[in-house]
Amino acid sequence: MKRNALVLFALCFCVMIQAQGRRKNQSAVHGEYGYMLNKDDQKGGFMAKVGYSKVFGDKGLLGKAEAFYQDYEVTYLDDQLLPYQKYGLNVNAGYSYEGLAPVYLNGWLGGYAAYETINNGNTRDPKYNAEFSVPIENFVYGLSGSAEIEFAFARRFSLLANYTQFYDLKSDFSKSNFALFGGVKFYIN
Repeated sequence: MKRNALVLFALCFCVMIQAQGRRKNQSAVHGEYGYMLNKDDQKGGFMAKVGYSKVFGDKGLLGKAEAFYQDYEVTYLDDQLLPYQKYGLNVNAGYSYEGLAPVYLNGWLGGYAAYETINNGNTRDPKYNAEFSVPIENFVYGLSGSAEIEFAFARRFSLLANYTQFYDLKSDFSKSNFALFGGVKFYIN
């Protein structure tokens, strides 16, 4: 048993020793999956995002662009729960605290544009069979921000955990939502 533990520790150490700090102009791709918790007028659901990020210089400045998908339910007239989906593009600038390497603390702030669909495209509500007074398919935009922990466990791979908040500025159905994400990042160069 002790031998197995020693071998496991040695393997983990060898993997972690390969994890190097970030380099100037380094690029990466990432994929994340998240879950939204229940909130006042929303019932929890899932979110997914994939994207590209880049390190700018050696002072901790970051940038990323990502495509995302959200699927949850929103409350409508008389507590009706309607399916809600959003597809979009999110662009963020960020800063990374690298003093704990190979653990990085990243903060992101930016905006997004998306296409939302409510009630699976059905123009009538399920309870009263009345037509919606607002569009059920619409282009929306808003602000986004994330607090992220990145663990560089190998030379090119990192594990991600983050809290992401979206603030919808144009949607009639969804004003603000958030999710807890987990994912993987692969450094290209």
